[in-house]
Amino acid sequence: MNLRQNGLFLLLLTALLGIASQWTGLSGTANLWALPLAVLFVGLAYERAVCTRATMRLSIQSPQPWHLAATGEVRWQVTHSLPRTLTILLAPRLPVGVEMSAQVRTVRVPARDGATLGLPAVSRRLGEVHWPLQPARIAGPLGLAWWSIGLQGTDRSRVIPAILDLKEAASGAALGGSRHSRAIGPGAQVEQLRDYLPGDPLRVIDWRATARRRQLVSRDFSEDQHLDVIMALDVGRSSRIRCGDLDRLGHYVNAAARMAQHVVAQDDRIGLMLFGDAPVAMIPPTRGQAGVKRVRELLSGIESQSTDSNVIHAAAQVLKRVHQRSLVVLLTDIDDASSEGQLAAALRLLHPRHLPFVVGLSQLDPSGIADQAPRDWLDPWLALAAAHALSQRERGIRALRATGAHVLLTSPADFERALFAQYAQFRQRRGI
Repeated sequence: MNLRQNGLFLLLLTALLGIASQWTGLSGTANLWALPLAVLFVGLAYERAVCTRATMRLSIQSPQPWHLAATGEVRWQVTHSLPRTLTILLAPRLPVGVEMSAQVRTVRVPARDGATLGLPAVSRRLGEVHWPLQPARIAGPLGLAWWSIGLQGTDRSRVIPAILDLKEAASGAALGGSRHSRAIGPGAQVEQLRDYLPGDPLRVIDWRATARRRQLVSRDFSEDQHLDVIMALDVGRSSRIRCGDLDRLGHYVNAAARMAQHVVAQDDRIGLMLFGDAPVAMIPPTRGQAGVKRVRELLSGIESQSTDSNVIHAAAQVLKRVHQRSLVVLLTDIDDASSEGQLAAALRLLHPRHLPFVVGLSQLDPSGIADQAPRDWLDPWLALAAAHALSQRERGIRALRATGAHVLLTSPADFERALFAQYAQFRQRRGI
C-alpha cells in the first residue's frame, strides 16, 4: 500500500492538529487530531474491501505466429468484477527473450468490457513464452492509497523461426528453377537435334530425322540437375554470443529457416544438421514443403549447449549420411583461433565429396579501428591491437580457403543477404 494525495492530506492534517493542540494547550483541542486519523483508517479499510472484491484479471495475447526478431503487438486485457471504473498502474515484467518498454502505465478499466492495451515487443529467443507475475496497483475509490496486487497473465504463445515474405518467396521462385545439362542418352526431354558424331550410341539416333535428311541425326537430351543443400548449425557455447539484435544461434536459425524456403523454391533439396560437441540431430536432404516443414520443426525447438563444438564429428556424420555431392553450409564461429585447426580438418574431410561453405558472423570491424586517426594516447595501442586481430583473422580465413572451401565472414546486417547471394552464384556457376 502507498498513500495517494487524499491520504497524505489527512495524515498531514493529523500532524498539524496534534502540533496545534500542544502549542495552544486548550483542553477542547487535545484530541482533535484523532478525527482525520480515524477518517483515514476507516477510508483505508473501505478501499481495501473494495479492491479485494475487484478480483482483477489479466490476459496477455502475444502475436500469432510470433517470429524470431520480429516486432509484434502484445495485447494486455484487464478486467474486473466491480460495477465501476477502476484506475490501475501496470509495470510490465518481461519474460526471458522478450524486449519491450517497461514504462509504468496508468490504465482506466471500465466495468464489464475492461481495458485493452497494445504494447510493441520484439522476440529475441525461440521457444515458449512464459509471462511472469505482473506487479500492479489499484487506485482506491476515495483517493487515499494505491493497493498492490499481482496479476498472472495467461499466454501460450511460441516464438518460431522467421519466414520469407510473399515477395521474397515469389522472387526466389521466379529466379530459380531446375538446372539443366546436356547429356548423351535418355533424359527428361529432347533438347535438340544435331549431326551424328562418331561414337554416338545407336539409341540416341533419331531415325525419322535421318530418313528425312538422308544423313545420320542424333538427339541431345536435357537432364534435370537438382542441388542438395545441407545447413549445418553450430549450437555450441559460441552460439550464445550476442551479435547485433540476436545471439549467433538466433541469426543461424532465422537464416536456415528462410534458406530452406528459398532452396525449395528453386526445386532443390534442403537438409539440416545440428551439432555441438557431438551431432545433435540431422534431417537428410528433402524436396518440397515437406522438407521445409521438417527443418522448421527441428529449428523451433533447439537451444544452445554449454559445451564447445566439435565440427569434425559433424563432418563425419554428413559423410556417413549424405552420399550425393551437396553444398554443406556451415554456420559456425570463424573468429575463434582455438578452433581454427579443427575447422580446417573438418573442411578437408568434407571437400573431396562435398562442397563446404563456411559462413561466420562478426559484429566488430577491426579494420575501422586500425585505420582510425588517433585522438589520444590510447588510440595507437588500440589501432595496433586491431591490426593484429585483423591479420589473425585474414590468416585464418586464408587457411580455411586453402582446404578448397568457400569462406564468408559478414556482419549481422548483411548475413542473410550474403548467404542467399552466394547460393545463387553456386547455382549459376554449376559449382556443385
